[in-house]
Amino acid sequence: MKAVIRSLLALLLLLSPALLPAQGNNIFVVVPDGRIETDSIPPNMGTTYVFSTMQGHSYSVEQSRGLLSPTIQMWVGPTCPGPFGMTLVDTSLMDPSVTLNLGFGQQRQRLAFVCPGPIYPSPNNPPGQASATIFNSGPNPYTFSLSVVDTTLFSPKWKAGPDSDTFWTFTNTSSAPVNIWVNLVDANGSSVYLPNPGPNPITIPPGATYSTDTTQIPPFLRNMPPNGAPLSGSVVAGENGPPGAVLATAVIVTNSGGPAPSTETVKFEPKQ
Repeated sequence: MKAVIRSLLALLLLLSPALLPAQGNNIFVVVPDGRIETDSIPPNMGTTYVFSTMQGHSYSVEQSRGLLSPTIQMWVGPTCPGPFGMTLVDTSLMDPSVTLNLGFGQQRQRLAFVCPGPIYPSPNNPPGQASATIFNSGPNPYTFSLSVVDTTLFSPKWKAGPDSDTFWTFTNTSSAPVNIWVNLVDANGSSVYLPNPGPNPITIPPGATYSTDTTQIPPFLRNMPPNGAPLSGSVVAGENGPPGAVLATAVIVTNSGGPAPSTETVKFEPKQ
């Protein structure tokens, strides 16, 4: 299931305040692709589960005891590459809720965070390393499952120029506000500063839709792009809600001189 990390980085993780309960205990690698890992932590022991993170991406971490309760508190250290910090959000009660306040202790816990960006091309875009830690202070083994999923939304194509623009919508389908960070990436893999890479997110209320488009790019860049060709690339959008909380659309509109502009619908969805 897991591979033990024995590296200097693992040692540094042990010194993090969020991981202090697990000092001297196991460290394992998990993969942020939604796979479910099962583990059992002995009494008076702790385990730290580490996973890689990327600029502009978002992650959801969930532990579950199935039909058993209660869970032991899980501590997540949302370490990201890039210059900007990130905020951890407990999405356990957000739709789709993974627990209910029934008075018996929660059966599942789900946390989310975003690495806001900006995005730079590799090898200038090394991954970060985040972690989840659980310390079992009880007298019995603690058996549970853990999953980490990359909730980032991807769109493979955008274009902006004198005769074309790209239009996006983002709809919050969950039951609480969700923040999104949108990074346009050019053909070289670098962020284009529209609409908001960096520390300032866009907040979408429950059921609401946020719209933006490439007409916000300064006209001198749209009309006289540096290489002569229309600006183009891909889009990466991180969100701090539950998996599937945000639905996105993308449409490229081109005015080629005909009686009506042509439209091209482009996918904008998680890769999982």
